Amino acid sequence: MEIQKQSFIKGAAILAAAGLITKIIGAIYRIPLGRIVGSEVMGYSQTGYEVYVWALTISAYAIPIAISKLVSEKIETGRKEEAHRIFKVALLFTSSIGLLLSLIMFRYADVVASLFRNPGAYLAIVCIVPSIFIFSITGTLRGYFQGMQNMIPSALSQITEQLGRVVFGFVLALMFLPYGNQQTAGGANAGTAIGGAISVVTLIYFYRKSRNQFRDTEGIVKRDRESTFGILKKILIISIPITIGGSMMPIMNLLDTFIVMDRLLAAGYSSETAVSMYGQLKAMAGSFVNLPQVLTISLAASLVPAIAESMAKKDYVGVAKKSELSIRVSLIVGLPAAMGLFILADPIMSMMYPEETKTLGIAMAYLSPAIIFLTLVQTLTAILQGMGKERIPVINLFIGAVVKIIVSYTLTSIPYINVRGAALGTVAGYSVAAALNMIYIIKYQGYGLNYIKAFFKPAAATLAMMVAAYLTYNTSIKLLESNSLATLLSIIIAASIYGVVLILIRGISIEELQMAPGGGRLSSILKKKGLLK
Repeated sequence: MEIQKQSFIKGAAILAAAGLITKIIGAIYRIPLGRIVGSEVMGYSQTGYEVYVWALTISAYAIPIAISKLVSEKIETGRKEEAHRIFKVALLFTSSIGLLLSLIMFRYADVVASLFRNPGAYLAIVCIVPSIFIFSITGTLRGYFQGMQNMIPSALSQITEQLGRVVFGFVLALMFLPYGNQQTAGGANAGTAIGGAISVVTLIYFYRKSRNQFRDTEGIVKRDRESTFGILKKILIISIPITIGGSMMPIMNLLDTFIVMDRLLAAGYSSETAVSMYGQLKAMAGSFVNLPQVLTISLAASLVPAIAESMAKKDYVGVAKKSELSIRVSLIVGLPAAMGLFILADPIMSMMYPEETKTLGIAMAYLSPAIIFLTLVQTLTAILQGMGKERIPVINLFIGAVVKIIVSYTLTSIPYINVRGAALGTVAGYSVAAALNMIYIIKYQGYGLNYIKAFFKPAAATLAMMVAAYLTYNTSIKLLESNSLATLLSIIIAASIYGVVLILIRGISIEELQMAPGGGRLSSILKKKGLLK
């Protein structure tokens, strides 16, 4: 049976659509949950979540990327059964690491919570720990399907995972609300493990359907097959530098947990206030910053095997074209998202969390520019990984992490700056890492980026959008006398202006537009009118 592969753009579009759905579901869950339980509970929950993400990175982040790359290469050379063996070896390896880390984190959850100056997060850590083992299995299965360039199983499993997380997390949080803030945070985090288990079941269903595709029709003799040790060695060679690099972002977030709490306490804030301000920065404002990553994370997942395939064919022109397209898409998404949140930071936060203090809007304004560099870092890292340059983004992200530590530690303890110092540290760290990655991509690919189309056209459309958002809000708030209505109207008009200007100045191509939901039909209409080519 022939393996059905999707194109790079189609694969990214499928994952982006699934990511958008899961983020919408997550926002529907996170915003009302935050309004009901408050920023202190969100601060406890977020500490547990950051610890979990770091542990998950160690056990399951890099292996799926290695699998997708190795599986893609084996399929391209016609060795389908070998591709399946890679998956089986990786699954045993990652599940073993995931189980070990889960047991360690469960045993020392109290120590970890105290280490990050947030002992109240103990239950939040305990309840999320089983997810590490569960997601080590999920990640391996997703890497297997992505290596086949079949993104549908990964996409559907993301949706079922998020639905399970939201439903069970919300119900459990409400059940434990009468017992205290720490118990409520634990209930909310337990939903993550349940959602992960549902995701595993979804992926196993697709796996059982796909096994026949890997019956080797070319009759590879057993002695010609690669040994289990050889497969594991290849996986480790690819995954170790990616793990180190991938752990940089979770480490940067963990540093925020420690630095924000420690430096706010040093600035004279109480423990409860420090937890609340941390919850505002990471759990509330941070959830909006993470929303645009839907597309770039999906893009990166599709990009690694696509570029690896082109590299295997020695199609360096194809590598360059895919890279440039990906960079442009990241900027088309990242620039307006960052600047829109910057201009409307306080109105959006006031609309979503009316009971919170003004510091939430301020934190959002300072944190929002990080979106530009974070989306670029993810895309540029995937390009370098697909090219076999896994160590470069590791080093660059480490340099960015050092910059973040210095800026955050220095500024957060200044009372009138407080959490804004951590936000500025995040912006500085990711901007340095993105700039260094871009330099190396230009160096190794040997091509010149179309700066006008990649940078200046999205920037021009973003500037028009910012002006529209500012004028619309300040006018409509006086007329409507409702922050929510004025904010929603400003978002709709600003987004429309951005899209229209981008099309009029020919800043978007058919391929890029097709990545958006409904983009195929819209691109056909615009092409007929001569507005798109």
